[in-house]
Amino acid sequence: MKIITHISVLLTFFFFNKTEALYSYPPDKNPIRFSKFNVAILLQKYSFNAFHSRNINSGISYLLAYHQEFTLDKSRQKNFFSIGIEYLYHSFSFDSYYFKNDSVQLYNGKMDYNYLVRMNETGFPLLYKHNFSRENNDMSGIILSVGYVYRVMLPASVFVRYKGIKQENITIRPTFKVPVLSKYANSYAHWSIGYQKNNPAGKMKMYFEIYIRYGFSPFLIQTNYSANSLYFGNYFIGANIGIKWKN
Repeated sequence: MKIITHISVLLTFFFFNKTEALYSYPPDKNPIRFSKFNVAILLQKYSFNAFHSRNINSGISYLLAYHQEFTLDKSRQKNFFSIGIEYLYHSFSFDSYYFKNDSVQLYNGKMDYNYLVRMNETGFPLLYKHNFSRENNDMSGIILSVGYVYRVMLPASVFVRYKGIKQENITIRPTFKVPVLSKYANSYAHWSIGYQKNNPAGKMKMYFEIYIRYGFSPFLIQTNYSANSLYFGNYFIGANIGIKWKN
């Protein structure tokens, strides 16, 4: 079911691409290429296993991204395809069990230990963007993007405290319940809407976006002393500002 969901997102992406860009105008043999850099502040939301964790709280979250964007209709410059690489940081805390070495794992509801997790991810987005204005003619326009982001977990830090007293501080690498190609990898679906200052007479463009990403699979936080099945799902809403320039 998860694989079918991934494929459906990709098919949606190519459907929009074909109907607007390929059927309306002949394809460009030499598309115009742009570079993009953006920074986003994110509001993360997490789902969790209530039998093994509680009192979950979101922390700081931000994203840095660099994309290469290509025109799909060079004469009109309204439809684009982009690929890129991103770095995502997010953190959250929760209460759960803590089992010392050689102790009995008794799940009695006394989740007295606080866990703070600081996560790092890299992402590889494939995005289709439509500008409701012509970027080579109009001064500004509304932009809409949809796409797929392949996400890979990097090492994360886990801090454990009991009544404010530090117990552990270790590094782990989270894995996914439903992996894609690697146990450390899965994906997001991406939707965004924004505003772009086109600046047709100049080289630099600026844009602002509000976007949503939904993670398809829960990820596992597992240590030698934590409860089993500490799975967490996530999605986030972001506010993004960026610049775009012609190569």
